[in-house]
Amino acid sequence: MLFIYSILDLMIKLLYNYSMYDIFYIGNPSEQLFKDLKQRFPTAKYADSVIEAKQKSLTKMLWIVYNNLVIDKNFNFDYSVDEYDDTYTHVFQNGEFYDGVALMPKNSHHGPGEIKARFYINKKFVEIQASLPVVSDFDKVFISYNEPNADENYERILERFPDVKRIHGIKGIHQAHIAAASLCETEMFWIIDGDAQLMEHFAFDYIPEHHNKEAVHVWRSLNPVNGLVYGYGGVKLFPTEKTLVMDVDKPDMTTSISDKFVAMDKISNITAFNTDPFNTWKSAFRECVKLSSKIIDRQKDEETNRRLRTWCTYTENNPEYGTYALKGAKAGASYGARHRNNKDELKKINDFDWLKEKFDGNF
Repeated sequence: MLFIYSILDLMIKLLYNYSMYDIFYIGNPSEQLFKDLKQRFPTAKYADSVIEAKQKSLTKMLWIVYNNLVIDKNFNFDYSVDEYDDTYTHVFQNGEFYDGVALMPKNSHHGPGEIKARFYINKKFVEIQASLPVVSDFDKVFISYNEPNADENYERILERFPDVKRIHGIKGIHQAHIAAASLCETEMFWIIDGDAQLMEHFAFDYIPEHHNKEAVHVWRSLNPVNGLVYGYGGVKLFPTEKTLVMDVDKPDMTTSISDKFVAMDKISNITAFNTDPFNTWKSAFRECVKLSSKIIDRQKDEETNRRLRTWCTYTENNPEYGTYALKGAKAGASYGARHRNNKDELKKINDFDWLKEKFDGNF
């Protein structure tokens, strides 16, 4: 039966002059992008993951189309690979970047990190535009409190993304994010912090696979004080319904929403928290309490300890208010270690009035 199916599939491809390789859409078949792909290329199939697509494929190589790509009208999946190149994953242009459509060997091995980042190790770039990125239609919310640079950051974002909403002045980290979720009408929504300065390349064009739509996604951010690059202050993508009913008793808000977490590899922004003495000290204090107390779910001790050491010992080229960052980091590290098993004490880091009193008492 499989042989007959394979022959029929091949005949259809020959009849319509389609690719000799299977085409797989990674996503849900009910999505409009798959319907559009299927209309142009009737032999296209779908799968929940790249791994599943490889298992289903009947050809030596297969096309992978992610669910945030619009196939270029001039691209016909008619590219063929020479035998000496058929062990490579071929990555095609997606607008100005090479992170779009991929043509990969059925028997290739890709680690989870490669697939998630679309950064394949054994790859070749093909200078053919196969797709354009889809800008996500998820709502976007800018959350600010008393950050001195918030208005400037928001205006800069609006120049590129005029539909970004704003929540301002809501007391409490959890409560501010619940208020942001209540503004949204989409199943997921983007969060941009008040001190975030978006990178020029960041475009809100990520659309999660169906099985990850209840996961918290966090992009990486550049710390201007100590040069660290990780999820601290990065752009986030949250499931809306889960955010509305999050556990407000957890000190770390990001891990209180879902038991699914996806760390994204791209840098989304600079977290410009060093704007005045208090905000610099407060930001460093809060983050180092989390790191030293190990309250962040699924954290890795070695990675966490390395970040904490950097916060507490290093500043890059005398950045503005760097001294306050070091003092806040050391105070936060001490406080977190001292109250590691006391959730009530750890929750205080989300009370900005308490933080201001603590800051005023030390300066």
